[in-house]
Amino acid sequence: MENQNSREEFSKLNKESEFEYAQIHKKMDEFLVLLSEARPDNVLLQELQIKFNSALRSASDSTALEPYKRMKNNFMTEEADSELGQLLIMNNLDKKTQKKVLIWQLISKGLRVFIALLLILLGFGMIIMPAPPYFEMFTLFYLNPNDGVTIMDVISLIVAFIGLYLLVSVFTKGKSGRI
Repeated sequence: MENQNSREEFSKLNKESEFEYAQIHKKMDEFLVLLSEARPDNVLLQELQIKFNSALRSASDSTALEPYKRMKNNFMTEEADSELGQLLIMNNLDKKTQKKVLIWQLISKGLRVFIALLLILLGFGMIIMPAPPYFEMFTLFYLNPNDGVTIMDVISLIVAFIGLYLLVSVFTKGKSGRI
């Protein structure tokens, strides 16, 4: 008997939630029609976005959005991607602004390439140059009785590999970062 009552309550709640969801979808469709007819500017779109986000936050107290909260914790870049999408939608970039952004990206990439090449050159230069005597006493591996691999050689290889990593990362991020 108790099981049947709980089934009836569940079906009643389910029908009520379906009705609420239908109303929400209907209002959202009306909102989209109004928005398409109004031709809003960027300021209005930002205000509407803030109101919509606050309404979603207040609704997120319910358990209906719990799976999305868990997913958000697993994917940290999802928020950054959505914010970038919102910024691209709200800010129409003209050609002059796009050119400035492109120039700054090229300057940044050029500077990183220069620093990477400088680190590689510094690393190999440290290997070629003779080491001071206080580094020579820390020889890790002797090639012959008078020469071997010292700590200075290891440090210079680390510097050169950091430069190589920086150089490779500049070019791989540039190709994957294009839209």
